[in-house]
Amino acid sequence: MKFTDLNVQGGIGANCSLCEIGPFKFVIDSGLHPKFAGSESLPKHEEIERFSLDFIILTHCHLDHLGSLPLLSRQQPDAPVILSYASSILARRMLSNSISVMKRQRTELNIPELPYYGRGDLTSLYDRFKTPPLHTPYRLEKNGEHIELTLHHAGHVAGAVSVSIKYKGNITFFTGDILFNDQRTLDGANLPKEPVDILVTETTRGSTEIPRNQSRESEIVRMLKTIHSTLAKQGSVLIPVFALGRMQEMLAILDEAFRKKAIPKVPVFCSGLGMDLVNHFHEISKNTNRVRFNRKVLRAIGARPLPKKIEPGRRPPMEGIFLVSSGMMVEKTPSYVLASGLLGESKNSILFVGYCDPSTPGGKLLEASRGDTFDFDALDVLQKIEAKVSKFDLSGHANRDELTAYAKKISPRAVILHHGDPEARDWFKQNLENEPFSIYDPEPLKTYDI
Repeated sequence: MKFTDLNVQGGIGANCSLCEIGPFKFVIDSGLHPKFAGSESLPKHEEIERFSLDFIILTHCHLDHLGSLPLLSRQQPDAPVILSYASSILARRMLSNSISVMKRQRTELNIPELPYYGRGDLTSLYDRFKTPPLHTPYRLEKNGEHIELTLHHAGHVAGAVSVSIKYKGNITFFTGDILFNDQRTLDGANLPKEPVDILVTETTRGSTEIPRNQSRESEIVRMLKTIHSTLAKQGSVLIPVFALGRMQEMLAILDEAFRKKAIPKVPVFCSGLGMDLVNHFHEISKNTNRVRFNRKVLRAIGARPLPKKIEPGRRPPMEGIFLVSSGMMVEKTPSYVLASGLLGESKNSILFVGYCDPSTPGGKLLEASRGDTFDFDALDVLQKIEAKVSKFDLSGHANRDELTAYAKKISPRAVILHHGDPEARDWFKQNLENEPFSIYDPEPLKTYDI
């Protein structure tokens, strides 16, 4: 296989992998880098000759994997896009929202070339969607040869898949983003166990050590205790969440906590794309038993819209639990504005439940200490850190020990490290160096013949 990482910035970002197996040329994912805007956010599609791809695979609908897919598909109109049924539903809402975000960025950041695609591009893209059943080989032919693709349920978020590609008896396996553990709203990954030739594995949490006695359930219990103590002080709780996955999972956790009286019933304020996706999750759950979500949860917990008059640096007009995006508290998002008003009072808590890039406001806040001054520079607000700031390990990604154990189980001849920051990949290299397979940590835009 020939493998080229088209994510120019490296690490976790605009995920896009160009691959060649036999006569077949294809791409897995085509995202936008969440930390950049404009051309810096794009994969290097220029490295792909126009009209040259035989197919495109989408592993899931987070924008770092999906966001530039309409651009790539416009350049490769003959290439079908292979994805799960659930992703075919979610992609429509995610990409529609992406156009709105790019239009806003065009004005705010003065990037005249935005948006990169329009509604017509989306319509053309959707016509190319192919949704083979999970765990069922999907055959493609070219020049008298054939290749078999199999999508496997990957956990992580609704619709996420890992991919097996079989050619002349050899199997290349792409994990995509995976989670082995069950969530409230989604089953854990169901991956093949037979040996493969090449493994391309995510490494997101390679630099995260998991305490021996920690589990997903123990983290939920710890989080609910923090919420309970905050509410007992008449404080408010801000939980920054990703719109796809974390929002729906937290709604289910809060519903269960209210019903079991683990926390007192208080107003829950929600906003943004995550609330729009609730209806999509409901529809998907009716067509697959791997996704468990009912929109009645909103009525059960009394979810209500975010108050309209939220002023930067000031306490919100109502107290309660605020479940809003973005998960990394990116500038000018609802979680960023709310944090600027809640951070200065010791009775409040800000609780992170997913990955936070260290360079984002959320990542910087987690590194700061109580008593420090935090600069919400996009709002021109300085706030002393008095509120409790905590992180809970409810990630949608498998931990590093699970991934290394899986690599050893399927005994590839080569492992390609993917979707991870340099420190995360270094951990995998060190902990797999004595295994009987080659390890590749690909540089962006460099082609590896493996």
